[in-house]
Amino acid sequence: MKKVLFILCLLITAILANAQSFNDTILTYHLNSTPMNGIKIKTNLPFTNSSQMPTIILEGYNFSNIAPGSIGLILTYYIYSNVFYNASITSFGSYTPPVYLANEGGKVVIFINSKDYHLRMAIRGFAKGLPAEIPANFQGWTTADEALTGTSQILVPYRSRLAGDVYLQGGIWDKNGDVAIGTTTPGPYKLTVEGTIGARRMKVMQGTWADFVFQPEYKLPTLAEVEGYIKVNRHLPDVPSAEEVEKDGLDLGEMNKRLLQKVEELTLYLIELKKENDEMKQQQNKLLDRISKLEKSSSKQ
Repeated sequence: MKKVLFILCLLITAILANAQSFNDTILTYHLNSTPMNGIKIKTNLPFTNSSQMPTIILEGYNFSNIAPGSIGLILTYYIYSNVFYNASITSFGSYTPPVYLANEGGKVVIFINSKDYHLRMAIRGFAKGLPAEIPANFQGWTTADEALTGTSQILVPYRSRLAGDVYLQGGIWDKNGDVAIGTTTPGPYKLTVEGTIGARRMKVMQGTWADFVFQPEYKLPTLAEVEGYIKVNRHLPDVPSAEEVEKDGLDLGEMNKRLLQKVEELTLYLIELKKENDEMKQQQNKLLDRISKLEKSSSKQ
């Protein structure tokens, strides 16, 4: 009876071992200095098509002054047609280094292109259901400070997706895609900022521009008409009043177009004044010439 129980225990253990492809910790890494090349994780996962869909999790601490904080990375991939297919990585920490996958000697390697100092992390993984997803392939992993070599190299893209309202420190990115900074109420806008925006450049896309002023059919108001409008309304035509701006705010693109319209109108006024001035100078020169001739004629008499 004892012999039968022993055999049953061995069978149950073997079944559980083959069914389970999960390791709480595959290996750990730490370095109290700075790596020369980066961090190469040499796995025992074969680079074989359709053999694995692993989830590899890296957790730890980055002491570096460049990007200090927690390490939280989730790496997934599939091998198809001798390439890493649908590979992606998600960060749930403050550490987002370039991460590569490659085939070195028929085994999958993970290369973290990071030269931060005092890195330390634990690496664990999960996979189940495909031929290479057996416990043996999640054991005996090692790390090395080596340059990346091998074939089928890929820089793994970072991808993260959040659903619903995402509350940030002093702001929100809501489920409709509206963003508020300095407040949690976007209002009717795609971006609401309660505070001052600093930028080197800002580009506002416009559907129309003010060059219609230079079209032959444009009716340029006379300066007398402009003067009359200002006396009644206390602001320029086609420009919002102070009360309108205080109530409704200012559309930068539309306002720039209207200001340009006024500049173009002023340019036309200046051109017209220049023509009138040139004509007056010509008339003045003619009068001066006539006076000069009369003076010469008078002096001869």
